Amino acid sequence: MNNNQFRPIIALLIVLVIVSTGANAQTIPAGSIRDSVRTTLSASGVVTGKNLALSAALSPEHTTLFQLLKASGLLEQASGNGPYTVFAPTNAALTDLPDNMLSELLLPSSKQKLVRLLAYHIVKGRITSDQLKDGQTLTNLTGQILVIHKQGNGLTIEDGRGNVADVIQADVRATNGVVYSINKVLQRNLK
Repeated sequence: MNNNQFRPIIALLIVLVIVSTGANAQTIPAGSIRDSVRTTLSASGVVTGKNLALSAALSPEHTTLFQLLKASGLLEQASGNGPYTVFAPTNAALTDLPDNMLSELLLPSSKQKLVRLLAYHIVKGRITSDQLKDGQTLTNLTGQILVIHKQGNGLTIEDGRGNVADVIQADVRATNGVVYSINKVLQRNLK
């Protein structure tokens, strides 16, 4: 995959950083650095009202992901049309990676590996939680299968290696996609 294929993907990934700011469904106070992107709660989740590029860097729970996006070299292209669905690992999920993997991913020599890791968390289309079914499979942008597990209000995502991530927050809506905040990184074993 080349960088052009990931432009719309990265746009959606950037909204990942806003996921936890919408958890309390509060409007960001006027005059704050976040004033340009206000969030409100809708029936199915947080709505940013902005594209993914304008929604960047809002969540303290996704600063590491934002750092990875910058290191991938694709951050500048974060205004793609989409739509995409993104499963966004939190800071805690990313720091739980095996020793030195996070610092290795930030190296210029690991750029393609980093792009593949980010793409593994993205699916084409705008898929909200009410559309997901237990046992449903989704094909991510790397062509791999993700399996949805849904019981009651619980939602998990399983990767091809059997890693299962819990969805912490669902249905964060940007103008060009939907984001799910997750507690684990999918596809940990990158070669």
